[in-house]
Amino acid sequence: MFQIRLMLVLFLTAVFLPATVAAQYSSGDEGQYVILSAQYGTAAHHIDVTERLKELARQDRTFRMGNSTFGTDPDPGHVKTLRIYARGARGEERMFEYREGSTVDGSLFRGWGGGDWGHGDWHGRWEGEQQQPEMTAAIQNLREAERNLEAASRDKGGHRVKALDYVRKAISEVEAGIQYDRTHRSPGERR
Repeated sequence: MFQIRLMLVLFLTAVFLPATVAAQYSSGDEGQYVILSAQYGTAAHHIDVTERLKELARQDRTFRMGNSTFGTDPDPGHVKTLRIYARGARGEERMFEYREGSTVDGSLFRGWGGGDWGHGDWHGRWEGEQQQPEMTAAIQNLREAERNLEAASRDKGGHRVKALDYVRKAISEVEAGIQYDRTHRSPGERR
């Protein structure tokens, strides 16, 4: 009887131990973006919270963002935003926005739990490199659609491939529009 129990324990250990160890030591830090900087506040009054975000990230958990999270209220009476500026694998920069009270999940970011990011590579403004929030949001949504279509199973009668082609063309057009606006905007024109 003892040998059977021992064999069962050894078998279960052999089956479950590798997954348990992998889960324990995997930081879940395989996200697509590397954080450059984190700013908290409003366009009028904001502060750099990159170091505080690193402290929170090292706890490697999802958290709800607000004044108490960062220990300050940079613009009393106004709704604040956490803006995380990051760089993707292709070198493209992206801004992630979290309104006060929203949940921040670090799974999008590489090196999140280790805090291995935010080394002063960001020299942009509150608005980010791209002061075109609607166009930036469109790019973000189109890239998400592209990832979803790439991950979809089967071809769906050729429609998945066509949709992926259209999304990639749309990304290219939005990027061209952003670039055009940067070079053709007159001073004082609405961004």
